[in-house]
Parts: sequence; structure tokens; C-alpha cells
Amino acid sequence: MKSLLFSALSLLPLITAETIKDIAHPSKELFNPHQPIYLGDVFWPPSMTFIAWLPTSQNTLTEWCWKATEATPQTLFSLGGIDALSTEEYFGENAYIQREGKRWADCRITPESERMGACEGVKDWDCEGRHKFTGPGTRKWSCWVNDKKAAIKEWEGKLAALEGAKKNGTRAESEKKEEEVTVTDAMFTPSAVVTGAMASGSLMSEFTAGATGAY
Repeated sequence: MKSLLFSALSLLPLITAETIKDIAHPSKELFNPHQPIYLGDVFWPPSMTFIAWLPTSQNTLTEWCWKATEATPQTLFSLGGIDALSTEEYFGENAYIQREGKRWADCRITPESERMGACEGVKDWDCEGRHKFTGPGTRKWSCWVNDKKAAIKEWEGKLAALEGAKKNGTRAESEKKEEEVTVTDAMFTPSAVVTGAMASGSLMSEFTAGATGAY
């Protein structure tokens, strides 16, 4: 009984980690042009780490602990399926996000700009880019894409591609199951069973009592 309990407890961290990984991991979600990108920082003396993340419907004060990716100013980062992003003028009055050398999104101070909760090491939560954030966080900027029409078109294209990949995966899985069923059915069709019975009967007929007595 004790060994069984110990085994169950030893698996608990793995189960917890897997469960957490499935909760809106940043690498699994796409940037929605109808929503902002948040820019903020984490100050844990003696260093400051700059971060970027996407909002959720819950919008909790600690969601950045597992959603954020490092976004050091003037250093390229990726977020929500968008590559080649960089934060510019973070400490200025008109911060913005640049993409491929162009001003891609303008940032503003909003009522959401505030101190957030503290992230205590994120021991079991895999943040995008393998970053582990520790310390109190601040949400400073909310950034909205400038060319919204182009961003929506790109977003819809990615959604369609994901949906197509999902359908293809489902179709392939369905075809695989059908093949397995066909092979299984072929092994146990009535004709196969009858043929097997006849073969067995023919073989047994050679070993009749008379034939055995001849020896």
C-alpha cells in the first residue's frame, strides 16, 4: 500500500507540469490584431528584465509569469506567431514596436498600466523562450498595431492554415483507423474461417483410424 502511494505521489509533479503546459502556452496562441500587446518589466535587483505578452480574458495580475517572453529593447523577439519584433523607446514618451525595420505598433499608457503581482521563480511553468521570471512585474505599455487591415489579413491566413492542418490531421487519423479496421476484418471474415476449417478437416482426414491401423 505504501509503495503504491509513493508511486502515485512521485507522478504528481509530472502530471502538474503537463497540466500547466496545456494552459494557453504562449507558443500555441496567435496574436489577435483586435487586442493589444503588453510591454512591461520585472525588477529583481540588481537586474531588470523587459517582457512582452498577450492579454487573456482573465487578465490576471500574474499571467505574465507564464505568458511573457523576454523583449529587451532593440533586440528581436517573437510573440503570438509574429517574428522580427523589437521594442523601441521603452523609457521615452512614445514607445513603439518595430517589425522588420518599420514602425509596426504604437504604444500608450492606459489605465491597465500598473504594478502587477510577483512571479516567484516559475519553477514548473515553461515560459516561451525558456525564460524563468522572478520578482514583481510592471505593465507599462499597451501597444496596438498600426496597419490593422494587413494584420487582420495575416491573422486570418494563419487561422485558416491551422484549421486546414487540423482537418488534415483528423482525416489522416480517421483513414488510419479505417485501415486498421479493414485489416482486422479481413483476418476474421467468414470465408477465412471456413477456409481454415476446411483445411483443418482435410488434414485430419489423412489421419483416419484405418490409416493409423495400417502402421
